[in-house]
Formats: sequence, C-alpha cells, structure tokens
Amino acid sequence: MVSSVANPYYPPPRHIVSPPPPLQYKFAMPATRSRRYSPLPWLVVVVGVALQAMFLQSVLGDRALASQWFSTHTWSEVVGGLGGVVDAESGVVRRDVGYLVLFGGLSSASGVLILVGSLVTRRRTGRSIGTEATGWAVRGWSWWWLPGAWELIRVVGVLTGLEWVQELSIRTVSLVEATALAGWLSAWLVTTWPVDANPLESSSSPCRRTWLLALGAVGVYCVCAIAINWARYNNLLIPHGDSAMYEEHLWNVWHGKGFRSYLDDGRLFLGEHPQVVHLLLSPLHWLWPSHQVLELCESVGLAAGALAILRLTRKETGSDMLALGLAVAYLLAFPVHFLDIAIDGKTFRPISLGVPLLLWAIERWESGRPKATVLLLLLVLLSKEDYCLVVMPLAVFWASREWRVRETVGTATGRLTWAIGIAVGSGAWLLLVLLWVIPSFRGDVPHYAQYFGELGGTPGEIVQTSIERPGLLLSKWFSARTVFYAVALLLPAGLLPLAGRGRLLVGGPVFAMLCLLEFSSGESPGQPVVPFHHFHAPLIPILYWAAAGGLGRLCQRGPAWVSWGGWFAVSAAAACGLFFSAGPLGLAFWDSHSDHHGLTLFTTGRRAELFAQVESLVPSTARVFSTDFVHPRFTHHARSYDYSDYARHSDTELTKPVAGQDYYIVIDVQHPYSTITSVDDVPELKADPRSWEVLRLVTDDDGTLYYIVLRRRFPSPARRSAP
Repeated sequence: MVSSVANPYYPPPRHIVSPPPPLQYKFAMPATRSRRYSPLPWLVVVVGVALQAMFLQSVLGDRALASQWFSTHTWSEVVGGLGGVVDAESGVVRRDVGYLVLFGGLSSASGVLILVGSLVTRRRTGRSIGTEATGWAVRGWSWWWLPGAWELIRVVGVLTGLEWVQELSIRTVSLVEATALAGWLSAWLVTTWPVDANPLESSSSPCRRTWLLALGAVGVYCVCAIAINWARYNNLLIPHGDSAMYEEHLWNVWHGKGFRSYLDDGRLFLGEHPQVVHLLLSPLHWLWPSHQVLELCESVGLAAGALAILRLTRKETGSDMLALGLAVAYLLAFPVHFLDIAIDGKTFRPISLGVPLLLWAIERWESGRPKATVLLLLLVLLSKEDYCLVVMPLAVFWASREWRVRETVGTATGRLTWAIGIAVGSGAWLLLVLLWVIPSFRGDVPHYAQYFGELGGTPGEIVQTSIERPGLLLSKWFSARTVFYAVALLLPAGLLPLAGRGRLLVGGPVFAMLCLLEFSSGESPGQPVVPFHHFHAPLIPILYWAAAGGLGRLCQRGPAWVSWGGWFAVSAAAACGLFFSAGPLGLAFWDSHSDHHGLTLFTTGRRAELFAQVESLVPSTARVFSTDFVHPRFTHHARSYDYSDYARHSDTELTKPVAGQDYYIVIDVQHPYSTITSVDDVPELKADPRSWEVLRLVTDDDGTLYYIVLRRRFPSPARRSAP
C-alpha cells in the first residue's frame, strides 16, 4: 500500500503535518509575480539618478568645487554646453545648469548601461535579462545615493556654520564621486566575473599567464610614465630643486666634485638627507649622463613594486586573479602616480625608490628570507630617513608575530632575533641621522623641521610643544584635512587595508607625522601636502601589504566578500584616478586647458625650441647662474648656480667673481614663476651695468621675449680663463 503522505494525489492524515505543494495555494502565483515585477529596483535607479543629478548641479555651479575636476575654461564650456552661463570676467555662474537636463541625461545613460550590462552578464551567467537588470539596478545604483548624502552633509554644514563640516565636504567632493562610481562598477563586475580564492593554497608563485599579464600592466605603466616624464623634460617643465639636482649629484661625483649640488650652497648633500641610494644608478648615468635616465629608473622601479604585491597577494589568497587585480590597482593608484610625477612637476626623488625596495623586503620576509630582507631594508633606509618610521614598527610587528609562534615553529627563534635587530637598528639610525649626521654636515637642525608650522622649527621645539600643547596636536590629527588624507590613501586600495588587521597600524607613526606637515607659508587649499608630493612614499608599501592581508581575511568570509573586495579595489583605483591622476587615466590629461594636457606635453613648445639658441652660447667651462626650469640644462658646467630671489652663498660671485672664471646669467622670462619680464628688470644691469653685457635676447617672431643671456665683462683679457 502506498502511503498517502508520499502521494500528492491523496490528502494527508490529520495527525501528520505536511504543507501542500505551492501550486495548491491560490495566492502562490500572484506572490511570484509581485516579487518578479517589484518596483524597488527601478525606484532605486530613479532616486539614485535624481541624487546624482543634484550633486552634479552643485559641483558645476561652484567654481571652487568644479576646479577639482576641470580647468576654468573647460568648466565654462561644460556649464555652457549643459545650458548654464558663466560670466567670463568674474567666473561666477550667472545661470545654473538645468536640473532636468542632468536628470534626463543620466536617466538615458542609465537605461542604456543597464541594458548593455545585463546582456553581457546574461551571456556569462545564463540567467534572464530581467534578473540581471534588476540585480544590477539595486546593487549598482544604490551607490549613486552617496553623492546625495554628501549634499545633505554640505547643506547641514552651511546651515549650522560648522567650518569643519564645510571644509570636509569641499575636500572630499572628488572622493565621494569616485566611491560612488567604484561601487556602481564593481557591483556589475562581481556578478559578471566572480573571483574564486583558496587561502589554503599559500604558494606565492602565480601561473605563467598571470605573470605575463602582470608584466604587461607594468610595461603599460612604464611607457606612460616615462613618456610623460621625458616630455616634461624636453619642454623645460622640470624644476631643478628636489628633482634634477639629484642628477647633478651623480655628475659631480663622477667628475671629482663630491656628492653635492650647488643649489645647496655647494655643501655635501648629507646635510639635507643621508640619501645615497641613487648613487647605485651611477653606472647607468655614466653610460647616459642625463636626468632622463633617472626618471626611467624611478618609473621602472615603482612599477616593479606591483610584482611584489602580486606575490604577496597570491600567498594570502591563493588566487591569481585577486593577486593580479591588486597589482593592477597599485599601478592605477594616483598616490603612486604622484610619487613618479609630483603635482609641482618634480619627476625624480630617491625616496620613491624606497617603495619597491620595501615591498620586496616584505615579500622576502614573508617568503622566509630574512637575510635578503635585511639587505633590502638597508637600501630602503638609504632612500630617506623617513622610512625608519615604518621599518621600526614593521619589525616590531614581525617580532610580535614570531614571538607568538616561537613554540610551534622551529625557526621562529632565529627570525625573532632578526626582527628585533631590524627594529633596534632602524631606530638607532634615525637618531643618528637627526642628532649627528645632518647637524654635522649642515651646521644646523634638519631643514624639514620647519614644515611642522606652529609645533616649532626644531626637533626639540616640536617635542616640547607636543607635550605642552596636546590640544594643538589633537586638533591637527582630527582635522578635516586628516580625514581627507586618510580616505585619499585608503580608497585607491579599495579600503582593503582596513581589513588588514594589525598591518595597517604599522603605518600609524608615518601617518601621524604626515598629518602635522605644513609648508612654511601655509598649505595652499588647492595643493594639499598628501598625497600629491612625495612625503607619503613610506606609507604606500604598508598600505598594499595590509590590502593583501585584508583580501586574505575576506577569503575567510566567503567568495562573495572576496570577489567584492578584489573588484572594488580595481574600480576604486580607476575611479580615483579619473579625478586625481595626471596621466592618461585622469580628466586633466585630456583637458586642453590643463597644465597636464597630454597633447600639449608631447608637442615641443616654442619656449623649448628657442632654448637651443641659448645652449650654444654658454661654454661648459663657465659658471652659470640660471633660473629654475632651465637650471637642469647647466648642471654639467663648471658650476651651476641658482638665479632666484632665494639668498645663497653663491650670490656673492655675482658681485665678487673668482679670478679666471667666465660667468653667465641665463634668465627664462617665460617660466612659471618668473618675475622678470624685460631687460630693464634685471637687477645686475641696474646695479652694475658696466660689469655685465647683454649677450643675446632670444625672442619669437612676434617679438615676444623668451630668454635673456648675460655675460660678465672682464677688465682685461688677462683675467679671462683659457678655453
């Protein structure tokens, strides 16, 4: 006999609780239709589009906000193209961009994107277009609500008069939009290309295909960065200070003049920083004595850091795809780009070489190679003493980890000794540099002590003020600027370092120091110190080491989490680059009126063309005073002195020349900071016209003055040096 419980054609006995099949309920089908055709996804899209349109209207209607995305001229064109009006003289918006125009444009774009994205995803998942469309609508367009939250916070700041909130909203406008775009894009990528990970497979060696893809990404980065660097050099857009003077170090060492630049009054550079790592580039510089070879090495070195990240992430996650994704995110990250090409056009600093060295040092330690780690860390500390602030806590982190496993791992005791030695050695080196090396060679306290503003101008004053006025210290650490710094550094890494457990804390001392930095004249609102210069370099390796660890932790939470983390890192790096990068990834590179416009950089300007006439006039045996941006072209002469408003010891030779020496002054009238517009403005011709003669005025065909070349007259031919 067949049991009626197992047979759907017979009703079950009353004493057996067995719900009937769903089809027996009259409300089953309507419930399915209700779920299938729920208006929620499209409500999310409509609200997201409405909030995004409101956000864009606010940004385009405010010159201070829009200047973070466009040049002034391009902003005016964009506003005009969308129906608004900008006053050409005052730069004030006379008529805002129409809200309905923005809403309609975003709505149309959203419809097309949902359709195309769903078609692509359907081909990979096999699900219906409707399912994919509604899924992306909810997960993707909900991120477009974030700009609406920013707008609400900004309004609250204005109404309440809270300056901290207003400043934060202004600083973070680009980061908020980048986050919204990154979340929206990664919501689609997670569904279309899910990522598998196996953290139990701890090998750090990706497959051959992954290596080739990573090397290809490194190659693309190198081509772009080197091309931009060389284009800036060819167009005389590279300043001498903090950039080309490092090439002068190598030239002077090779020619017996010592490890110095005459920009520093001729003293040994150890009085500025004990940075000697770039001396390792001397053999290449001997083969090709040019600033361009240093730029090439820096770009290749920074890009090589991605390969260390590849291995670190592969070891943490067991996934080639995640490893490749984080390596690509590093190459797309704008804080890395500004280490290669700073916001002020400086394209080489030895501190940047410490980034790949530290990344590979961490990778070697994780691979069980403490001796190789120590060798690499020695080179890191020679990149700049700032790295001591990360090497010390990094070694403490390693030591604490080895201490916890000392009883279970036989080799832990040896690694513990290495870690303790690294921590003690890096701390001793920092004290030696600050208290003896720099003061001995400089005759004064480190020059960068002045970057701490109100805290003081010497290490002692800074420590004393911090103890006596802790409120001042806390106000800087918890300022809107600090929040911006934190998000600007974490977001391009997909916020993954936050999941990196204690690894992120290793960067705490450096970040605390970065938050205190100020330029002597006060920080410019349009040019924050971090991460657009070079000071954040020691923090970059720690961020991506922590990001690799963060991905490893997400692997433990399931495939959905790790897939989201990997794609969000890549999307966030690309989205941030859209607003901040000076390379092909950024809006500024395509903005024809931007200082970073690509076509302008790769086209030889008239200023650079006419400079050939100047070079032919000045013999290599002469001592040359030159303005900043042409200064790098005279570093291979007998002496290359700075001609500027900064007082230097070499200025005495303008009035009291050394017997038997030729002297020239080369003034670039068109360089960005020039205060001289004609011969009448030259101080030497005003004070002592009999001692100087105008050798050449280099002008364009229309009479525009570009260069003034002066040569010192000699009382008699006997005083002239032999050629």
